[in-house]
Amino acid sequence: MLFNSFEFVVFFSVFTLLYFSTPRGGARRPVLLLIASYLFYAGWRPSFVLLLMLTTLVDYTSALVISQARSQLTRKVALAAALTINLGILGACKYLDFVLASFVGTVGFFGVEMSPLAVNLILPVGVSFYTFQSVGYTLDVYNRRFSAERNLLYYAIYVAFFPQLVAGPIERAQHMIAQYKAQRMTSPERIATGLWLVGWGLFKKMCVADLAAPFVNGVYADPSAFNGSYLFIASCLFALQIYCDFSGYSDIAIGVARIIGVDLMINFRQPYFATSLTNFWRRWHISLSTWFRDYLYIPLGGNRVARPAWVRNTLLVFGVSGLWHGANWTFIIWGLLHGAAMIVEDLVRRAKGPLRQPVAVGAEVVAPVTRTQPRPLAVGGAALGFAYTLTVVLVGWVFFRARSFSDAIYILGSWTRPGPISYGAFKVLGLPSVEILTLAISVVILIVVDALLSRGSKIFLSARRSWVLSIGGAVALFYFLILFGAVGSHDFIYFQF
Repeated sequence: MLFNSFEFVVFFSVFTLLYFSTPRGGARRPVLLLIASYLFYAGWRPSFVLLLMLTTLVDYTSALVISQARSQLTRKVALAAALTINLGILGACKYLDFVLASFVGTVGFFGVEMSPLAVNLILPVGVSFYTFQSVGYTLDVYNRRFSAERNLLYYAIYVAFFPQLVAGPIERAQHMIAQYKAQRMTSPERIATGLWLVGWGLFKKMCVADLAAPFVNGVYADPSAFNGSYLFIASCLFALQIYCDFSGYSDIAIGVARIIGVDLMINFRQPYFATSLTNFWRRWHISLSTWFRDYLYIPLGGNRVARPAWVRNTLLVFGVSGLWHGANWTFIIWGLLHGAAMIVEDLVRRAKGPLRQPVAVGAEVVAPVTRTQPRPLAVGGAALGFAYTLTVVLVGWVFFRARSFSDAIYILGSWTRPGPISYGAFKVLGLPSVEILTLAISVVILIVVDALLSRGSKIFLSARRSWVLSIGGAVALFYFLILFGAVGSHDFIYFQF
């Protein structure tokens, strides 16, 4: 069930009426919320719900064992069992065919011919997101950051909460379970700001991402058929598409949750206004980057280690992050590219002063090594930092989107060989004049609003004093996307991850 579908509008409207007509207290509201979450997920494939239930039971029971065990050995065995089952399911569904194909390719390189091997398991939508969320809970219980939840109902809601189930944000139990127990009422302010966020997310999705998608898909499907101008334009449009598609989903999820009295974490903070890669990764997919920070980067030693070990940690975290996104070498290269660029950025900072500045993996700096103030990335300050960051990000998106490494190299090389542009090509690829104009206007609106938000403006989001303005903004957004938004329910990009 897609957020940008009529079915979801009906589903959420009926659920909201039932939810707030149900008396608070007891288990009635939580049971209704859990049933609604399972029905929402079953909309893709009913069998997916069984896997979701298995993940829930594994981590619920493992956490109880860990919290009640008296011996460290028992705690470690319970944790190992939970991690093996969770990551084993994720690995089998998502990476088994990739591993088999890589094995066949490797032995073929050494002259051993083998037939292609493939299992072709179905990848359950959202499995990477809810698996990481559930694994994070188990690790928190093991590390005594959070007490194991004894009520299975509330833990099941934590894993399956439908607004953020299939594409995040990846939440923490410390933040969410207490909210489900509180069963907060809604208010005009929460409804107003929630509707604004839903409208803003749908605007990003339908008026930017989905309008750009046909052109991007057409060009990237056969890069050799287009000159460098088209390939550069398609790459820039993909940068807009993936940002608006993914952050749009997060905005809708946060808005839907807010309407029913639940606060989700902010997942994007206008990342394309970042003036360094460190800052970019504090703004992009914050819930995932902080997950890797807390559960991989810091356990490896973070930046409190010798420089060679820090370089290793940085490359490993970003490489694993790339692999998390998909079973393809292009995703791993995308991650390693960002890791290498972060190391270069740190080298530049070191050259500008005697002490290395702390490098963040996630939304916040991890235990600064020094107390010195951050210096600009390069001589010239923010402007060069912005240019460097945008260049690395754009090159990285080419590897992220390309079907193969060779396609990515061809596309990047073509940027130095621009050619003539024909309106006919845009029309054939799904961007005729009306769509081009709509996309251009939408991008301008996007830049203006994101610029305001990046500067700290709380327009449309100041819950107590401007809820009327929030409603007005939401109505204007819904009117615009009804008139000009892409028709049809298009999948969100991150559903495949």
